[in-house]
Amino acid sequence: MSHPHAPSDQTAPRRVPSIEQVFDVDDATPYETQRTVQRYLSQETRHNILQVILGHPEHLVSVTECDYYIPKSRSTISEQLEDLASHEILTQYHHEPNAEIRDIPADFWGLTAFGVNLLAEYNYLRGLPIMRAAHDATHKTETVQRHEDAPRPTLPASVSEALEYDEPDQSDDNAETASLSELREQTFYADAAPADPNALNEDAEGDRTLDDLFE
Repeated sequence: MSHPHAPSDQTAPRRVPSIEQVFDVDDATPYETQRTVQRYLSQETRHNILQVILGHPEHLVSVTECDYYIPKSRSTISEQLEDLASHEILTQYHHEPNAEIRDIPADFWGLTAFGVNLLAEYNYLRGLPIMRAAHDATHKTETVQRHEDAPRPTLPASVSEALEYDEPDQSDDNAETASLSELREQTFYADAAPADPNALNEDAEGDRTLDDLFE
């Protein structure tokens, strides 16, 4: 079933609220505002959900994908997705052409304009290359790969543009390694992806969880 507020491919952009409105804090106390937001974003399941979305090639994730990458129950993940939506950080995007096709999702969770602005303000987007490297190196079951390959709606331009970054030059392995090493030292958002991506799934038989990726 679609989320009642799920935007379709043709839905007009929604208004962008302020942090003070969403978190019900006083804009005269910036330190308390910062503490409130950081505490909210750092809750384990919400934090992992945001990592999965940032690392995904399309930044739009099905519940099945979240369930695969995050070592929590599906009900807990769904509850926190709804909580992030109630704070206007995420919304569920609907792709109607998928609705009549078996075994692929029609609904995907992704950032709103407010959500991407919030993550940018709190330095979370600096971890984008790390999240993508970890995602690409992670073993995926046939079902998860099918969900990842499914057609998706188009994110609003304000969201997709904020999530763009310059990917390392694949023709220069040394430069790529140096770039990722620098990002591991600089990012405020995520733990390091392993220097050797194959280590993520070594002897794991496809059972690596998101927690395992960032030990």
